[in-house]
Amino acid sequence: MRVKLKVEYEGTRYSGWQLQKGQRSVQQVIEETLQILFKKQIRITAAGRTDAGVHARNQVVHFDSPEYDLRKLQRSLNGMLEKDIVVKECIRVRDDFHARFDATARYYSYRIAMQPTALWRNYAWPVFFPLNLTLLQRGAELIPRYEDFQAFCKVKSEVKHYLCQVYNSYWSAEEYFLIYHIVANRFLHGMVRALVGTLISLGRGKISIHDMKKMIEGKDRTRVPLTAPARGLILEQVYYGKELNNEIFY
Repeated sequence: MRVKLKVEYEGTRYSGWQLQKGQRSVQQVIEETLQILFKKQIRITAAGRTDAGVHARNQVVHFDSPEYDLRKLQRSLNGMLEKDIVVKECIRVRDDFHARFDATARYYSYRIAMQPTALWRNYAWPVFFPLNLTLLQRGAELIPRYEDFQAFCKVKSEVKHYLCQVYNSYWSAEEYFLIYHIVANRFLHGMVRALVGTLISLGRGKISIHDMKKMIEGKDRTRVPLTAPARGLILEQVYYGKELNNEIFY
């Protein structure tokens, strides 16, 4: 049977989602736990591969397993997994369900702390210089107008193309945090962090809207002024079918 998991994790202690030789990844920890439970190797597939230090509130994965009580499986996983990984949902899905290829959109957020914080130190980028919020929003609103994001993709990334459909891109404020929100059908390696770094440079007055347009249209990663650190980035949600139509973004 094919099983779908919805997983939350703090990425601070991991080399990212994907298996990497000689490094500890979220995928590795979950697969090792499943192997203990099923006494056989279980390979899992995720909706997206988060980088080292990036977190997820609702990562989606699938795998094939023998018949098993899924409520018991969820309890067992949460009892055996590291405390910074939690299985929030464990359900049976159709045999051809694919966590990655069936996804219609992904939603990421990035948190900026405008003052020192102890509680959020692993989940926010502290930025203590003044930012022009009007410019931040103008820059965010510019992004959905484009489809080619080669300028924001890590060099030597193995991708067939750089086209992404961005459905929404905006900033919100919460106490002493600024939060960037972006929803798209797909994301390139390092794309969100490069976008955030560029927007922060815009908000500081280091670049102009015209510079940002030229950067995107020039498709040259070397022109990106700044890449935001991983710790502020969270994979918030993965959408399937028409789920995205039911969401309201502000």
